[in-house]
Amino acid sequence: MNELDILNHFQLSFVANAVYMLTFTGLVFITFRLVRFQREQNSNILGKILVSVFGLCTTFYGYSVFSYLRNAQLAQSYRLSELKESGVELSTVTNSFIEFTGYSVADGWPPAFMPETAANIFLITFALMIIAGTWMKLSKD
Repeated sequence: MNELDILNHFQLSFVANAVYMLTFTGLVFITFRLVRFQREQNSNILGKILVSVFGLCTTFYGYSVFSYLRNAQLAQSYRLSELKESGVELSTVTNSFIEFTGYSVADGWPPAFMPETAANIFLITFALMIIAGTWMKLSKD
């Protein structure tokens, strides 16, 4: 692969990730609506379990989406740095991308299922909000 092929491949994967992210956003909305609905209807244990399972599945889907994005970024940096090490002259933009991500051939192939720390914090917070909103009494009185 040459530099342009790698950059084009990354852009296509970025577009795919945008579609996944829109789906995740829709699932987050549906999850919070389910939590609100089950609270308003004073749902039984089965309803609470189903809402919790749906919310945790949404969390796992988000984890997959964020992992895919991070892997695509690191893999692009890896491929471009591999090209650079083979002696190919890269553009300034490509060199700045490698420097920005800080990932190169020396680091090995990027991990496949590990999102960034901020994404993990977001997902943990989301999961806690679903569980607390479903199972705990959160009113002021």
